[in-house]
Amino acid sequence: MLATSFAVSKQRTDFNTSAAQAIGQVHENLLINDAALAGFASLLNTIGPNHLQQTRDFTKRMRDAYPHIYMFEALVSVDPKNKAAHEASMHAAGYPDYKLTRYVSKKPPTTKLFNTIVDVPMHYPIFFIDPYLDSVKGLMGFDMLSARKMREPLLASLASGEPTASEPYKLREGGRGYVLIKAIDTIAESGVAYQAGGLAALLMIKTDTMLALAADVVPSASVRLMYGDKRKLAAEEIFPQSRAIPVINIETFSVERDLDDLGQPFTLSLQQQAGLYAYHIQIIGLVIILMCFGYGLYYRSLLAKYRLQLQRDAAVVELGKQHAQLEVMVDKRTHELRRKSDENKRLSQQLIRVQEDQYHHIARELHDEFGQTLTAIKINAHILENTETVAGVSTYAQEITAQADALYETMRDMIQRLRPEALDMFGLKIAIEQCLLAFRLDEQGIELQVEIDDAVNDMAEIYTIASYRIVQELVNNAVKYSQQTQLKVELVVNDDGLNICVVDDGIGFDPLQSKVGFGLSSVDERARSLGGYVDIKTDINKGVNVCIQIPLQEIKGKPVN
Repeated sequence: MLATSFAVSKQRTDFNTSAAQAIGQVHENLLINDAALAGFASLLNTIGPNHLQQTRDFTKRMRDAYPHIYMFEALVSVDPKNKAAHEASMHAAGYPDYKLTRYVSKKPPTTKLFNTIVDVPMHYPIFFIDPYLDSVKGLMGFDMLSARKMREPLLASLASGEPTASEPYKLREGGRGYVLIKAIDTIAESGVAYQAGGLAALLMIKTDTMLALAADVVPSASVRLMYGDKRKLAAEEIFPQSRAIPVINIETFSVERDLDDLGQPFTLSLQQQAGLYAYHIQIIGLVIILMCFGYGLYYRSLLAKYRLQLQRDAAVVELGKQHAQLEVMVDKRTHELRRKSDENKRLSQQLIRVQEDQYHHIARELHDEFGQTLTAIKINAHILENTETVAGVSTYAQEITAQADALYETMRDMIQRLRPEALDMFGLKIAIEQCLLAFRLDEQGIELQVEIDDAVNDMAEIYTIASYRIVQELVNNAVKYSQQTQLKVELVVNDDGLNICVVDDGIGFDPLQSKVGFGLSSVDERARSLGGYVDIKTDINKGVNVCIQIPLQEIKGKPVN
């Protein structure tokens, strides 16, 4: 019961707050309507009916700012005798299809051709519409005095000079709306006959849109907007969403507020059911379950307290063991990290030495090969300049050609060592085969067995370069140190990635006694940089089996598992 009272009380407070906001929203819209109509009328009265573009700029801004304002219209009084002259002036103003028309009733038509204002025959046609759409162009020139719903508020505004609202009606575009009219030129109190050329401003309001803005503030209430003493519906009633209706209805809140100022006699009614929603019932049920569960936990806690003490004692003992194990693991990990750090320093120093050796080697070859050959070419060219016989010219020209060919071969050999040409032209498979041929294994009595998948040619460049260098380094090590008679090179692509194996039947080595050289270290570094690893199996007089596993991201754009 306490929970129910609390829920209903909170809903009443929320409803009163939201209802006040919704009423304020509707009242604010009525004030906006009055201000927009006053501004429109003032603009018409100031600039006159001949400067419609400035007027249209104002009305467009108002419609964009306030969606419930549907249309602006301007009316002018026309003496029936001047009907043709009025139509001609509108044609000249850029409305060639303009024609002054009157409302035709579905009942048998009367012979009445015009209405009167204080006994003066007069038309009150529309000469300005915004927005000026194709669907409303036919309203241009329509005599508003000929339609009863428009004639009554127009005459009332002419008599009082104040804004007057029409009864709400159904719009052709759907929904409901009403017009708010303000006569700029009113009927004189002295009784002087009404003159032609009087102006009136008209605002068309969509009440459904205006009410929807208020309903958004109170989504759980039924909202109605009524007109006048007869309380006619001015807009379609908005009902609460189904999820906003309580499962168990306890009370109904309602608020009504008359908003009859500014010439717009409306009444706003809000009604909301209060009670228990599904989540309230769930919470109450959950509270009951929790209370039962709490009592059960209390009795269980007495029994568990003793067990908990025993578990604590056992946990302290186990924690001591784990602490000791953790210290051992930390010491082991620290030693391993220190060893890795020392190894990285040694490899970095060795890498620097190897780079310097390579630079020295390249400089020496450039000096020895290129320098000597270019000197010889220069000498032969100098002799050629002073040779007068054809035979002498031919001889020295041939020598220069031979020296240039030798220089080209030297350069090509250096480029091949720095970046294999076949790798770019023919792919990894042929590049490796040419690399193996360069070792001239058959001349050394070594039997070679090669197995390379065609799929290796489809790998990304980073994998192909690393694979080439790994195979080159492993074969170079085998040739230099293993003293083998058989050598097997294998590159296979499968679901696990790329497998590279280089196996020889040479003298092997003791992995526990021998230090890993720069060659195998560089292989390990290349594999690890690509997320792979190196597996070395060897022993004395049992050969060396080196296998590298490298995961691949994709082959020819297709992902690899």
